[in-house]
Amino acid sequence: MGKASRLKAARQEVKVIREPITETHEPDVPQNWPHGHVGVTLTDDDQDECIEVTIHGVRHYLHSSTAQKLSTMLSSRIEEWNERPQALGLPTV
Repeated sequence: MGKASRLKAARQEVKVIREPITETHEPDVPQNWPHGHVGVTLTDDDQDECIEVTIHGVRHYLHSSTAQKLSTMLSSRIEEWNERPQALGLPTV
């Protein structure tokens, strides 16, 4: 085996260990709003889950029931949050 083959084999043995992403925040500067921040699409038939939700580049695969519950919970919290600016006469989201 030549040197190039040995180097290639050694590179293939190196495993990259990445810590899971457990928290994200809004970027300081909007990036292609809203598509650079969030996205929702249907998955292909080879996936067990049917909804793909991407938030800041992290993909989450959800069953439709989980996605529906998430939608309901988000809507409820957004309505709750909007009460604050409404009380001050400010615009809401």
